[in-house]
Amino acid sequence: MKAAVLHGIRDQRLEILPDPVPGVGEALVRVRAVGVCGSDVHYFVHGRIGDQVVCGPHVLGHEAAGEVVATHPSVTHLAPGTRVAIEPGVPCGRCAHCATGRYNICEQVMFLGTPPVPGAYRELMVYPADRLFPLPDTMSFGEGAMVETMVVGLHAQDLSGMRLGDTVAILGCGPVGMVTLKAALAAGASRVIITDRIPERLDRAAAYPRTTTVDITREDAAARVRTLTGGSGPDVVFEAAGAVETVRQAVELVRVGGTVVLIGIPPGDDVIFNSHAARRKELTFRCVRRFRHAYPRCIELVRSGVLRLDDLVSHRYPLERVNEAFEQVEHYRHGVMKALVEF
Repeated sequence: MKAAVLHGIRDQRLEILPDPVPGVGEALVRVRAVGVCGSDVHYFVHGRIGDQVVCGPHVLGHEAAGEVVATHPSVTHLAPGTRVAIEPGVPCGRCAHCATGRYNICEQVMFLGTPPVPGAYRELMVYPADRLFPLPDTMSFGEGAMVETMVVGLHAQDLSGMRLGDTVAILGCGPVGMVTLKAALAAGASRVIITDRIPERLDRAAAYPRTTTVDITREDAAARVRTLTGGSGPDVVFEAAGAVETVRQAVELVRVGGTVVLIGIPPGDDVIFNSHAARRKELTFRCVRRFRHAYPRCIELVRSGVLRLDDLVSHRYPLERVNEAFEQVEHYRHGVMKALVEF
């Protein structure tokens, strides 16, 4: 099979690897689509994310969908030909977090594409069958790959405690900001204010109902948000840019007694915000770690028409051009929202 193998910083090569064979409880999946995530690009550019370091040849990729080719005899609920979305995290199933249903914070989780676990930029992969979720005929493989991004927004929405009719601000209009926008609107936000610096992304967001965009290169975001909320601030602020300044801004913008939800991953280990403002406002902070129990719900929301995912993908590449896809996402070229690698 063909695979994109990362050997070092900016050194990702297309290679031929042995075809895998499913073991007990596993299925062999022919990968059809993989979304390029910012974390993939971070490994490509820096070789690490915090203490997670690429050591030796490694395959990236965790936003994936494909088709079951074969299964181990122990797997009875999936048949060859089944189209599936692939949930990328495999928790241990034994720790206290898994036992209480919070498997997304399992400390022994094996996550696709996170060293040393090989990821999905390969034609074939074996994977635990209980982490494969069938797609309806109405969903494409590309939409199946986008489920992984969408469930981050659903999980963030769940954690926020947002009530029907609340006002929401989202800082950052990349893929995570967009799925958070979709989740907030579906959950009944009366108004969503979303900020960014890339016009093409803001244009996409502006097409959604009850949504106001703020171009931070043209106007003061804090002043604009205060004006739009009558001076009180939003009930919930989602930080989806992964920047130090937007964490600080989230604390500044949110109303007294409001909630700040941190989704983005800043480049460094530490962020700074006004602790006195946070204390005086008696803010609630929620931190998002991936997602849990969300794949079937997300697929059903798309099947029923409550959510759509096809509009997230802005650019498509074959596996042979995966490095071009990475570089486009790295430099935000051509208004990229989500680049998809298709097989």
